[in-house]
Amino acid sequence: MKSKKMTYLLICCVAGVWGIIFYRVFTGMATEDSAKVNTRTAREPYFNMIDHAKDVVVLEMNYSDPFASRFSEEPVNVPVSSVQAFVPMAAPIKPQVNWSGIIYSGQIFNRAEKRHVAIISINGKEVMLSEGERASGLKFIKRVGDSIKVEYQNATKFLSIK
Repeated sequence: MKSKKMTYLLICCVAGVWGIIFYRVFTGMATEDSAKVNTRTAREPYFNMIDHAKDVVVLEMNYSDPFASRFSEEPVNVPVSSVQAFVPMAAPIKPQVNWSGIIYSGQIFNRAEKRHVAIISINGKEVMLSEGERASGLKFIKRVGDSIKVEYQNATKFLSIK
């Protein structure tokens, strides 16, 4: 019996809250309909707002043309001996890196230290490296999925498992 009274009381409260919600939604919609959607106010252009007849500033146009000397029709004679020939410098040649001696064999997860260790063969010598470690001139930079990024003789490359 007690639970029925509480249920009826809660039903009345819910009905009252929904009534307030519907009332506010419908009154809000009614006020929107009466307002104009696209109201524009016409402004007078700025040029018309100022009386330019009373300006005291006078523009003086009697200066010389700054570009006249640059584009003059007189040929400029430059002595041939003072002109230096432009010799382009050759681009520095990068030394070729022999990547064939580096083979990425796989990786192992070290549970004790919680890090991945890559197994890499450098010119026939097998080493195990973690990220940031070096061996025989090779630096293991980072692991990306099933490949690794390494640096060898100032050149970087991604190696995949072979």
